[in-house]
Amino acid sequence: MANKGAQDKTEKPTAKRRSKARDQGQVAKSSELTSVAVLLAGLVSLYTMGGFYYTQTSNLLRYFLSNLGQLHLDPDNAHGLSMWVMTFFLKVTLPVMGVVMLAALLENFRQVGFLLATKRLKMDFSRLNPFSGLKRFMSLRVLVDLGKNLAKLAVVGGVAWSTMSSEWGNLPNLADMDLKQGMEYVISICLRLFWRCVLAMLILAILDWMYQKWDYEKNLKMSKQEVKDENKQSEGDPQVKSRIRSIQRDAARKRMLSAVPDADVVVTNPTHYAVALAYKAGEMDSPQVVAKGMNLIAERIKEAARKHGVPIIEDKPLARALYRQVEVGQSIPFELYEAVATILAHVYRSKNQHQQVLAAQRARSLG
Repeated sequence: MANKGAQDKTEKPTAKRRSKARDQGQVAKSSELTSVAVLLAGLVSLYTMGGFYYTQTSNLLRYFLSNLGQLHLDPDNAHGLSMWVMTFFLKVTLPVMGVVMLAALLENFRQVGFLLATKRLKMDFSRLNPFSGLKRFMSLRVLVDLGKNLAKLAVVGGVAWSTMSSEWGNLPNLADMDLKQGMEYVISICLRLFWRCVLAMLILAILDWMYQKWDYEKNLKMSKQEVKDENKQSEGDPQVKSRIRSIQRDAARKRMLSAVPDADVVVTNPTHYAVALAYKAGEMDSPQVVAKGMNLIAERIKEAARKHGVPIIEDKPLARALYRQVEVGQSIPFELYEAVATILAHVYRSKNQHQQVLAAQRARSLG
């Protein structure tokens, strides 16, 4: 089942998956590259500051050897002597330590960038479970790390052996050299040995970084179902979104139909389109579309107009133009002014005539 699950993860990780893994401190990083950077920085600093270290060490030895008979350790001078030795030690080691620390920070930043994964600092009691620890100990990653360490030991050991084997015959000559020549000879051998070992470790570190990158991408891969689930979480369930849109359309339709009783006229074509227009003198610069619809919505607009006594006028070209060019709440375009004005004028004349007839009937009834 585990193999099948791993085989199902065929999709590339999404940006959200990568971001979540990074927040949890899961990044592609090779500790071997950091180790090589530290060794190189230390080696370069020692090589460039060799004269300084030689001078300081010579002065220290010369001082102790020349004053060996005069040095007495007692409570009065022990503190001063220890502080002098500590100051000398810090003066010699701090430059190298600073360079090494800077190299480690820069290499980690180059690989990972700025990352503050606070989640890695939380207490995880599951790691205290001996059975889980045994399971991790027998995992593939542990076997790979063991293989890397054995390979590193073998390669570096082989390089060191090949370097030193060529010098075995020259080592007896150290007895014939003075102190300065002997130190220069030993230092040259050590530098050559260190450079070759660091170069071998650099090659192994590059291979390790390539493996870490591949393993990181492999572990981040997702199954098709995981991608679908993440899209649902990010964008929402399609069914829920469809339901929300449906509710929003119903609410907008109800608001639109509630504006039909205040309209001045409804223009139809006559069956497919219906557009309700309103014009309030002093409040609107031009007539506005307060409701529009096709087919069933058009019928509901006309039904609301009949119920509230809003005139319905058939004008096929105008109804189609208004429906296609003007949204609800917008004013009519300039090119439709004349056609709409003609209809509104007809509506207003009809209303005035109707009011005059009603007034005459009221007057006769009172007389």
